[in-house]
Amino acid sequence: MYIAVLDGVPDFMVPTLVAHSVINAHMYFADIDKLCTDEFDVYQDWLENSFKKVVLRVNRKEFAKISELPCWLGHENTTLNAEKSCAVVLPMDDDERPNVLKFAKMWEPVNENSN
Repeated sequence: MYIAVLDGVPDFMVPTLVAHSVINAHMYFADIDKLCTDEFDVYQDWLENSFKKVVLRVNRKEFAKISELPCWLGHENTTLNAEKSCAVVLPMDDDERPNVLKFAKMWEPVNENSN
């Protein structure tokens, strides 16, 4: 599962943003009525057999591309004027993964000493 965080989100808010977005994405992805059968099966397989996740720091152009994929878009009311800033992408097979996910940078704090 790829979790893309917009680079304008302050580091101290990223854990909260990701936690809220992932739990909401899980509730959305696990609801078979909202997904076609193939997507539901892929999600269930990931949930039961993989559960791997990676958090990415992306710019606005990358975020826009990622937002077009099957995903959940999350936000925090107190950050970036409550704009969507976290995309939790529906897990997919490696051969389906677009370049924007393959080449995005993994998230790390801008300032390692930030609180």
